[in-house]
Amino acid sequence: MKINYVLFSTTLTGGVRVLLEIANGLVSRGHEVTITSIGSPDDHKWFPLKAKINYVPSNKLVRRIESGLNKILGIKVYPYSEIEKLARLIPDCDINVATFCLTAFSVFRSGKGVTFYHMQHYEPLFFNDTYSKKLAEETYYLPLNKIANSIWLKNLMKEKYGYDLPIVNPAIDHNVFYPRNAQKTGNKFRVLCFGKQTRWKGFPEALQAMELVMKKRNDVEFIAYGMERPSYKSSIPYTFIKSPSDDELAKLYSSADVMICPSWYESFPLFPLEAMACGAPVVTTPYGTEDYAFHEKNCLVVPPKDPRALADAVLRLLDDEDLREEFKKEGPKTARQFTWDKTVDRVESLFKHAISTNEKAGA
Repeated sequence: MKINYVLFSTTLTGGVRVLLEIANGLVSRGHEVTITSIGSPDDHKWFPLKAKINYVPSNKLVRRIESGLNKILGIKVYPYSEIEKLARLIPDCDINVATFCLTAFSVFRSGKGVTFYHMQHYEPLFFNDTYSKKLAEETYYLPLNKIANSIWLKNLMKEKYGYDLPIVNPAIDHNVFYPRNAQKTGNKFRVLCFGKQTRWKGFPEALQAMELVMKKRNDVEFIAYGMERPSYKSSIPYTFIKSPSDDELAKLYSSADVMICPSWYESFPLFPLEAMACGAPVVTTPYGTEDYAFHEKNCLVVPPKDPRALADAVLRLLDDEDLREEFKKEGPKTARQFTWDKTVDRVESLFKHAISTNEKAGA
């Protein structure tokens, strides 16, 4: 098959990693895969991409205007010219896959291939203003074959739009994420968290929860990691590790006594599953982790936006060595069920079925 994926960016995010891993898997199976994206060749240097890639240069002037209007007036400027350029750059293909709300318009307008929309979140949640939310929502009415990446997203789309969508779960690299013999400095319990400025990622709640934990115990250290240190003020000291490599991250997970995910909502976040694979006991919120996070079986699940509940769960794990050991055994068992081979199997099957159905309809 000739398969094209349209991305809004190829810079490092969990969602982009998933799509590029799938593209590589399809290439390895003999398919001709192209990535069409806004950006430049430097953007994907972090990933060993096997697929061919074509870039639409980002309009830097528009980006500066957009940033200024956002800050001053709260007005969103959309890259309409780039959406059109993406549509025109899409090569002839059998399968044409949108991966973000704005790229859905590019795929639909291109008129090329059997069209798909590989959804990785409910994207109206990404925006603050009503206009932007509605624009994102419009894409769900486009006649594209839609894929959900999680039970949460599948159920949400069924509830809101009546769609019964197939699920394609992401996966993790088990050659990287597995329990390591990581050494800690000192004898304090280590609590780990992914830290990001994006509000719905819940880092302020993590800070509030850890303040409560540290009021109860003086034998705990808090470590966060991510691309950039969040600017939220903290009443507690914590270490921030900037841009760890996958190998460094696996060692960090393996050293953690507790890994917390305080997000308000996610759609199959990778980092709790990576932590489970490395044997870290996990405390997470629901709404996007239901595919692998099972309360009191392999982790603890707490309500979002509730620092007290998060703190209580962390304290429970720190107090209960048997429960921590149980999760250290069950987490890797769960994680091993999510492999890239299974993910690519599912994608390949959906694409072949769509082509076959399209051919029969045209016969």
